[in-house]
Amino acid sequence: MSSELLTGDPGRETARRARRNQLARTAQWFAGLEADPYALVLRTGTGAPEAAEEAVRALGPLHRSALPDTWVTAHRAVAEEVVGHPAFDAPGPAATPGGGRPPPFRSAVLALDRALDRATAAALAPLTAFGGPLLWAADADSLEKRTATWARTLLAGLGERFDLAEDFARRLTGPVLAEQLGLPEAAHERFCRLLPDCRHVLDSLLCPQTHACARAAQAAETAMAGLLAEALHRPTAETVRASLVTALSAAEPTAVLICNAVRLLLDRPGGWQRLAEDPDRAAGEAVAHTLRTAPPVRLESRAVRSAVTLAGTPLPVGARVTLLVAAVNRDPPAEPDARPFGLCADLHFGLSAHLVEALARAALRTLARILPDLRADGDPVTRLRSPVLRAPERRPVAGNPVF
Repeated sequence: MSSELLTGDPGRETARRARRNQLARTAQWFAGLEADPYALVLRTGTGAPEAAEEAVRALGPLHRSALPDTWVTAHRAVAEEVVGHPAFDAPGPAATPGGGRPPPFRSAVLALDRALDRATAAALAPLTAFGGPLLWAADADSLEKRTATWARTLLAGLGERFDLAEDFARRLTGPVLAEQLGLPEAAHERFCRLLPDCRHVLDSLLCPQTHACARAAQAAETAMAGLLAEALHRPTAETVRASLVTALSAAEPTAVLICNAVRLLLDRPGGWQRLAEDPDRAAGEAVAHTLRTAPPVRLESRAVRSAVTLAGTPLPVGARVTLLVAAVNRDPPAEPDARPFGLCADLHFGLSAHLVEALARAALRTLARILPDLRADGDPVTRLRSPVLRAPERRPVAGNPVF
């Protein structure tokens, strides 16, 4: 039962939660003023977070950030232990003692997904596997071909100048995911209309969003769950949950991955030209490089299910550990050819990581074929309150399309 129903005063409860939202963000801000490096990561606006991430690394393999009440690591060996150890399977701080209060209005389904034990997660993952009961595509190649068709259609209507983030990347994910989940065409428009309001859900797990964004995300997530329950073929509690987690965890990270890959290629001399000359080979290389150097999800958080010792530090039940994914990939002891650490398969990305990477590869190949002279066309803008994704607000580009 919602707290609004318990109080009997929805307006009063909404105002209380809005104040909590503001206070939680203020706490992060003031912790940064006290030179807490993890708080500086959380409060980063449009600036780069790398200096704060490296400050965390300098404090050792496991650092306690006091005001956010979180242990933080930038060391790959520690991060690998966290994602591989069953002690770190617990729900988020709302359901455990000693973990602090979570940001209000955060995503219910993605926070809940962290409560999945490994057996449940293993049971849900086959539902969204290629060739499984939910996805239309039998394999990655089939998905990439359909994505390329949607991408070409989008680019045909954009002209020579457009916003890579809003006009292309985010508009691409909606119809592709709706089709892959087997939704009837009558439901596609509503699915694509709801998805943009869910773009803040991953950031909301660790960073309070503005009141308007948080409320819109909450309403959109609820409406999306209802739509899937109505529109999925033979819906069950498991297929609705798996579909919702997949949609929310795939859409915005895919858009961020596409934009980050294009940015890295355009920043590197000759980078985009090499992609345009050999899109089939270079697209996969570009996605892998981006996952390592500019991952679409920069922070992963876990809570302790059972008492454990990590990096020589005893952690009680309910303690939280945050992994600085981009910094982990820069960890000097890591092998140069080690796999990128990110989109960890033990939580919601176990249902969506294969989709994120396939969509990004297809998008990059199509962009390179149709816009071989793509270039930046103005200053990029990073979204505020986006420490998890570092999501683009605006990425203006230009090019002469070749169809």
